[in-house]
Amino acid sequence: MEISTHKAMQFQDNIDVVPAEKLAEVMYESQIDELIFYDITASAEKRKIDIETVKKVAERVFIPFTVGGGIKDLNDMYETLKAGAEKISVDSMAVRNPQIIKDGAKAFGSQCIVLSPHGRIK
Repeated sequence: MEISTHKAMQFQDNIDVVPAEKLAEVMYESQIDELIFYDITASAEKRKIDIETVKKVAERVFIPFTVGGGIKDLNDMYETLKAGAEKISVDSMAVRNPQIIKDGAKAFGSQCIVLSPHGRIK
């Protein structure tokens, strides 16, 4: 079994658990009504969100699907939505560049942009 999803305490000491799409599918089959997916290491590793994982999860769940982590601009938001997310969660970038919230809401609709309060800035 390929391992790709992480479990961590305060974003430290990540432990591989199970591929995100498999976990999402199990949760969906358990009748959850919404899924929030954070690529928690994307920002710290200074990389974009893992779009392929977003696509794989979106193919398996048919509920509201919010995605965050590594979102830096409108193009990242667009790519994430195109991959299957319904909402975009921004945190650290919203602190660095508050305009991203307005720009994202204007481009994709205010219902699409979520502000996450757990962001950390280094």
